[in-house]
Amino acid sequence: MDHEHGAIDGSTPWNSNITYAGAMAGVIAGLTFVIAFRHVVSCSPSVSKSSFFQRYSRVERFIINKCNYTLTIGSRKQPVLPPIGALLLLVALLSTALPLLLVQTDLKLNSNRAGFLAISIVPFLLASTGKNSAMALVTGISHVKLNYLHRMLATTIVVLTTIHMAYMFRSWSPFSWFLAEQLESEKVRYGLAGYSCLLFVFVMSLYPIRRYCHEVFLAAHLVSFGFIGAIAKHTPYAMRYFLAGLLCYCLNIMAGWCVKSRLARARVEVLNNCTRLSIRLSSPIIHHPGQHIYINLPRISYFEWHPFTITSIHAAEDNACDMVEVHVFVRGNYTKKLFKTVQQGEELVAFVSGPYGTSIDPVKDILLKHDSVVLMSAGAGITFPIRLLRELASRSLNDDWKNSYRTTDISFGCCVRTDDELGWFRSEIGNLIASFDQARKNNGNVPRLHATFYVTRSSCEIDTDAPCEIEPLPASEKPRGNGMMTAYQANGNTAIVDVKYGSRIDPTKFIKEAGGQTPAVFVCGPSSFNASCKNAVASLSRPGFLPRIHTEEFEF
Repeated sequence: MDHEHGAIDGSTPWNSNITYAGAMAGVIAGLTFVIAFRHVVSCSPSVSKSSFFQRYSRVERFIINKCNYTLTIGSRKQPVLPPIGALLLLVALLSTALPLLLVQTDLKLNSNRAGFLAISIVPFLLASTGKNSAMALVTGISHVKLNYLHRMLATTIVVLTTIHMAYMFRSWSPFSWFLAEQLESEKVRYGLAGYSCLLFVFVMSLYPIRRYCHEVFLAAHLVSFGFIGAIAKHTPYAMRYFLAGLLCYCLNIMAGWCVKSRLARARVEVLNNCTRLSIRLSSPIIHHPGQHIYINLPRISYFEWHPFTITSIHAAEDNACDMVEVHVFVRGNYTKKLFKTVQQGEELVAFVSGPYGTSIDPVKDILLKHDSVVLMSAGAGITFPIRLLRELASRSLNDDWKNSYRTTDISFGCCVRTDDELGWFRSEIGNLIASFDQARKNNGNVPRLHATFYVTRSSCEIDTDAPCEIEPLPASEKPRGNGMMTAYQANGNTAIVDVKYGSRIDPTKFIKEAGGQTPAVFVCGPSSFNASCKNAVASLSRPGFLPRIHTEEFEF
């Protein structure tokens, strides 16, 4: 019965389990290399513009759209499972781990196989840890989506170590004297200590705790070092894997604090159910549409870092700036506390980390590649499409259009709870619509901008008392249709915004109405809203109609 893990000196016989642990690590490393190679190739202008890569991209987009489908339930379309693509990744991991665990062995006699497979996964677990992970750097996948892989790997380690422990105790339990002798040994005590640390971290990482007790979730992860130390004493074979993982983890920490983090001052402006933070950074950052920053405000919480989308476009030609703007909608405990605590015009000390998130294509490429652009948001997710809409307007209205961009329509849809939440951006949307309409009179190549607001709680009128640059037309001049058509007057031009009360966005219908054969779809909102938009794109995708969807989400 092989209960000895062995050592790494020359006097120790070769352990056959090392081969299987190496195979497990090799498969994960190989998959990472393939994704990293795909990322590097797609970033090369000469390759990405080739006809072969264009055909490949269409096939890849079709597969990705279909794999984004998520099973949902209820009228709110709450997702009950991860997307199909994530489930396929789980199947791939299981199809790798199970044969390596069971082939040419009997776990009753060699439960160490499960232990070796568990420690071979640790480097990839540590490499995917945090917002600045090594795997995010080489693969180009956002840390939000890598969190799913991180949790999957962690769960696999817990299952494998449990199998290892269970079969050990099963083989010892028939002999009480032998069981007592093993429990007295230093090797087994270190193993039990490491297993206890692992279980503690796993339980403290479950969704309710990491969602509602973030400080506890972060503090519990410190116990992970207890697991590493105890297992290093339990079996010396673990160190070759742990050292590789710890190296990646240290690089993650250094990148986070030495490169990505900055001291800042945040000036507060209190709006309707929203707080605008104008943040002056200690050093410039380079950010692109589709990216967000993490902000820590010691006055609100010493430990919690909260993600917010950058809504400002004030940047130089290289996109570097030392001043950014974010809008904080009142939703969870953190944002409610911020809204109630701060005063108008107050300045706060802040720590800023980022930017993070997979940046979308340059705005110019979006206008050149796609015949329509669809922007959809729900709740606090409005901050993402607002930033992108500003970028599209800046490019569309200030460009000489010699390139004759392909985009003909830009459709903007926003779903909020009450019309008060339209206050801080509705005048800007109206201004932009009027500006686009005026530009089209001078140049027919300028795209049309359509905007629709969905207010889930019924109201008879939009609050027009809030100060805005666009004055509403008299009620007698407001065109009426499905819902309520609100007209604004700006610079002699009429801007029409469709406001629908008591309804929500139907993503499938909204995308169809946008037109085009290759629309670019940008989505940001709660998990249920994002899932419904992905499902709409998955159902609509076919060889002659291939939307390209980008979903901005802070939890996966």
